[in-house]
Parts: sequence; structure tokens; C-alpha cells
Amino acid sequence: MTGDIFRKHRLSFVLTFGAFALWGVGHRLYETLVPEFAKVFELNSTELVVTQAVYGFVYLVLAVPAALYTRTFGSKAGFVFGLGAWGIGAFMFYPAALQHAFLFFVFAAVVMYGGYIFLEISVNPVVARMGPPESAIRRLNFAHALYPVGVLGGLYVGRWVILSDLALPLEKLANAVVRPYMVIGVAVLVLAFIVDKAEFPALATERSGHRGAMQEVRTLFSQPMFVAAIAAQICGVAARVGTWVLSGQYINVAMPGTTTLGAADFLLLSLILYGVGRFVGAILMFWFDPNRLLAIFAASGLVLAGIATVFGGEIGVYALVASSLSISITYATILGSAIKDLGPMTKMGTALIYIGGTGSTIGVALMHVVWTFTSIQLAMIVPMIGYAGVLVYALVLCKGPAARERVQVTAPAHAA
Repeated sequence: MTGDIFRKHRLSFVLTFGAFALWGVGHRLYETLVPEFAKVFELNSTELVVTQAVYGFVYLVLAVPAALYTRTFGSKAGFVFGLGAWGIGAFMFYPAALQHAFLFFVFAAVVMYGGYIFLEISVNPVVARMGPPESAIRRLNFAHALYPVGVLGGLYVGRWVILSDLALPLEKLANAVVRPYMVIGVAVLVLAFIVDKAEFPALATERSGHRGAMQEVRTLFSQPMFVAAIAAQICGVAARVGTWVLSGQYINVAMPGTTTLGAADFLLLSLILYGVGRFVGAILMFWFDPNRLLAIFAASGLVLAGIATVFGGEIGVYALVASSLSISITYATILGSAIKDLGPMTKMGTALIYIGGTGSTIGVALMHVVWTFTSIQLAMIVPMIGYAGVLVYALVLCKGPAARERVQVTAPAHAA
């Protein structure tokens, strides 16, 4: 059945899986250029933290509205809407930079990230349901494996901007920093047009309306393991983003004399390991239980983050870099384990799991607090806690259906 759908809807499959690489470009480009934006807008430390917290805030606020939109108009409509919002947000960076208006800049970032969340809430349920439930986790991992490919693309574009325009005066730097967003804005809007005209399988266009949405939320939150999946996702995102955001500062302390480009090379290696881990993890799922793999990856991440916390120095840096391999499969595997049996509730379930994106804000904030009162080395205890949370969740999943009280898949009658 899946093969027949693929042959009939090849373009829609390419567009759906390609979306994962696309928002990888967007995420990493923004994070790479934040220091340059800080120069353009002359941001103080508080404003800089706000720019880094936008991601988690938007995912917390817009995840459920995005699910309601896709329930009412279909996943394909959510896909198009997300691309449109992303394109508009990208274009808004230009007037914000010209006017050096911080609030305008933050608003542009909110609109852009709003587009991301609509994309992700729309596309993940389609991937999860385009085949049998027992292989949903593996499909999601293969799709999410394209995200690091986009991340590397975003990193290279960001580094190109920084290296080529590092010595520019402030007024010209503003134009240089926002130039990639003008190109991305045009490309994304063209893609939105293509998606709108493409023929998608019925599961991407089905509509269930907004009635029964609150009953679905109550049903999902009544399941202990579904709530545990949200908590595990928060832990996993906190571990990943917290490690990456402060890796440069950790490297500067652990290996004094390391240049900015040297630190960037360590980040590049981290992202490569992250991507390799996702592809390898997805392939291993053909032979091994995804939940056991999740437990192994989380345990290795806990050990590596512990080494970075306790030892520091060069060994701590390499342990920190290697931990990107450990965190690779956590997001998609947790998401898949939570939504693979939800049936009509998949869209709402995806939205609630995506609340785990707030882990980025929580992780960075906690690491800044620990760093302020102790040291950047001890701040790595936050990723340790994150890995520990994911490990506990995975171990419970490994005990089997009876032990983990699996999520009921029967949706409320009026939600179908």
C-alpha cells in the first residue's frame, strides 16, 4: 500500500521529506547569525537571551493552534501556511535591520518560527501515517535524518556571511546579514506555490474540523506515558540545544587559545556526528527495537556529558562533541513512540509533543544560571539531567506495553 502511494505521489513525498532539511537550514542559519544580529542591533545580554528564547516561546504558544489549523484545513494546507509565514518572516528581517529596531527583529523571528511550527505539525503526522504504525518510528527517524543535512547547509551559509563581511561597517553589515534571508524568502514562497499545486495523498488533505479538539487533549493528557513523552522531549531538547548553544564558551575555557573558527570547527564536527547518528540510528531500527536504541543512545550521552562536567579540558571538549551522536535519534524516536498509535489524534498528539521544544529555552536558561554562579564546565550538568530524563523514559518503554500503559488509540467519536 505504501509503495502504491509513493508511486502515485512521488513529488509530494519529496516535498514532505525535503521539508525536514529545509527547516534545518532555517534553524541553524538563525543561530549562526545571532551574534551578527547582536552587532547590528547592538543587543545587550538580556536582549541576546530573548533572541535565543524565541524558539521555545513560539513552540509553546503556537503548537496547539497549528494542530487546530491542520485539523480544520488539512495537513497540506498547514504545510503551505507554514511556508508562507516563514517567507514573510524572512522578508521582515530587512526593514528591521535597516531601522535597527530590536522589537521588529524579534517579531520577524516570531513570524518565521511560527512558520516552522506549522510546517512541523503538518508534516510529521503525514510521515507517521504513510505506512504501518509499527514502522512509524523508523520512518520518522529517516525523515528527521535530513534535518542535519539542512543544518550543515545553514551553518555554511552563516559562516560564509560572517567570514566575507566580518570587517564591514555597521550599516553595511546589516545588509549583509539579512541578504541570505531575502534569498530564502523568495525560495520558500516559490516552494509554497509548488506544494499548493502538488497532488498529495488523501491522508494529507483529510479534515476533521475543530470539534472534539479539547476532548482529544484531555484524552492524551490522561495517559501517563504520553505525558512522560512530553517530559522526555523537553529533556532531550534541553540537552541538545543547551550543549550546542554554549559549546563555544566551554571550548574557550577548556582549551584556551582556541580561535573563533577553531571553535566553529568543533561545532561543525558535532553537527556531522549528529547527522551520522540519525542515519545510522534509523538503519539500525530495521533490526533493533527503537526503544532499546533510545536507551543506549541516552545512556552514552549521559556518560559523555558527565565526562565534560567532571574532567573539562581537552577530554571534556571531545566528550561534548561526541555527545551529539548520542542525542541524534532522541527527538524523532520520542515523537514516534508517542504518536504512532494515535490514529485520528496524531495531529493533536504531535502538537503536544512539540511543546517539548520549550526545552531549548529551559536548557539554555538553566545553563546560564549555573554558569553565572559556578562555571561553564559545571553548567554541563544540565545536559546530564536531560539525558537522564530521556534514559528513564526509554527504560520504561523497554519494559513492554503492560508496564508502560500504552496510549489508547481510540479517538473521541466526534473527532474522527
